Amino acid sequence: FECFANDLSLSKKVFNNQNFIPKMGNEKYGSYLQMNIDFKSIQSLFFKLDKKLKGSLSKENARVEAHITVITPIEYREVLEPAGLNINDINIIAVESNIQNSNFSIDCLGMGETKDKSQTLLDIRKKIFKAYIKKGGIPSQFDPTAFYPHITVGYTTRDLHLTGDGVLKGNNSCWRDIKLL
Repeated sequence: FECFANDLSLSKKVFNNQNFIPKMGNEKYGSYLQMNIDFKSIQSLFFKLDKKLKGSLSKENARVEAHITVITPIEYREVLEPAGLNINDINIIAVESNIQNSNFSIDCLGMGETKDKSQTLLDIRKKIFKAYIKKGGIPSQFDPTAFYPHITVGYTTRDLHLTGDGVLKGNNSCWRDIKLL
């Protein structure tokens, strides 16, 4: 990757407001909370990156949307839901907190991981934590600050997560600078 030119860019349209889309699937990991991101901006970066990586990014499950995960499917199914906090409760908190107007910044292009915390999204996780505790949840099982927001642009085999894979997606993983145009 050393020969990788630093000419990757991302459209500032990535910050355009999008509609909230609840994720409430019945399958094991079908329910989670996300902030939706302008897909065309991310798709454009995906194609640039894939070209530079000689087609090595997975196209099997072609991405049709872009988002920042706020509550992971595993956090929901294995911690929040068993405590009695359902996905509708979580979505109400997100909408009342105006999730789609949350501020975020783009620091870099990460390899397997990226990005600093968005205070607004972190505040939503803290509100969900309070609701979880009210339902009788065990505080040590859900840490609202264990949060590394990122936008997945692409992956080679499959998306990796902290829970289950041990992959930290923090700004310690910056791989290349990225320009906003």
